[in-house]
Amino acid sequence: MSYVSTPPVSSPPFSFDSHNGFHIYDKDRHQVYKRCEPKKLHDLLTYDEEAAKYTKAGKLRKNPPRHTDETQHFYVAQLTHYGLKPTKSKQAAKSTLLAAYDSEEGLLVPKHILRLEKDLESEFRAKQAVLLEKKKIKEEKQREQDEKQRQKRKRDEDTLLAEVEEASKSSLSRKKQKGKPKQLDIHKISGTYTIVAKQVPDGWNCQGPLKLKLAPSSTARHLRGSFDFGVFEGKMRSSTKPKDSIIRFHWRGRETGEGESTYGPENVATLEFLPNGIFKGRMYWDCLGEFDLQGKLEAGSSEDGDLEGGVEDWKHEYWSINDANYERERVGRWGGWAGDSDDDEVESNSDTE
Repeated sequence: MSYVSTPPVSSPPFSFDSHNGFHIYDKDRHQVYKRCEPKKLHDLLTYDEEAAKYTKAGKLRKNPPRHTDETQHFYVAQLTHYGLKPTKSKQAAKSTLLAAYDSEEGLLVPKHILRLEKDLESEFRAKQAVLLEKKKIKEEKQREQDEKQRQKRKRDEDTLLAEVEEASKSSLSRKKQKGKPKQLDIHKISGTYTIVAKQVPDGWNCQGPLKLKLAPSSTARHLRGSFDFGVFEGKMRSSTKPKDSIIRFHWRGRETGEGESTYGPENVATLEFLPNGIFKGRMYWDCLGEFDLQGKLEAGSSEDGDLEGGVEDWKHEYWSINDANYERERVGRWGGWAGDSDDDEVESNSDTE
């Protein structure tokens, strides 16, 4: 049966819930007292510390068992569980319980308390069933919504992939024409891209859409980027000048679960920019290997002023993911301390690296 958090039902001083069953809850001490079975309770009441030091053969034990008696509140709660009149002291409670054992009927749970236990459990199960049904309906609606989103994302991805294929054909046709190819203008390819990277969603059950932002550095020497691919995210820096509409990037980032950083030389992405604000390429991540990705520039995103303002932050985050900070974070994950300031590999105001 599926689990659903269900509040306890009560008939003071008794309550019932899924974790503790039938019990008494002391709200002042935040303590639960369940009914102790007669044999175990009798063992507690008749425990002889001196006798416990010896074996059944009468030999002194080398390591006699440790015994910790229950509290006053425990024994008073047992009086209530067994329908006996509560007392104000621990010793009086224990004496009353022992006396019940010695009575003609013995220590028994009264029928009205057993009936109350049954009634409270029935009430709790009915309440739980209602909540389970509500949860089931909610989950079904969520599944339907998720499926609609999945189908829409698939349609959007198929549309983008078709546009990539058409743009690739157009680019190839242009290359076959005579004349020197035009230099790629990094300002025109700046903006926010919707990304299709089928191996990422399929392999990691990510929720799309994936996003990549690109913008030139302050001197336009580099094209910098910021991406969020669900299971991992990071910052990019172009490592080559545009050549035949192709730009090679190095990236540094983190997987979003544990937050462990990755920044090795193998973290590369090669993007080919095609007509109509489209690119295709390949990217490497050590947790996934090399995978294909395609992107389409969102309308109007090239004029987004936030891109220009974010470049310096991207740059700082890129350079701050390095050996020194990796070690600091590694020590921190194990509860140690290795400093509290980020180390950048280059000056933050430099745009030459």
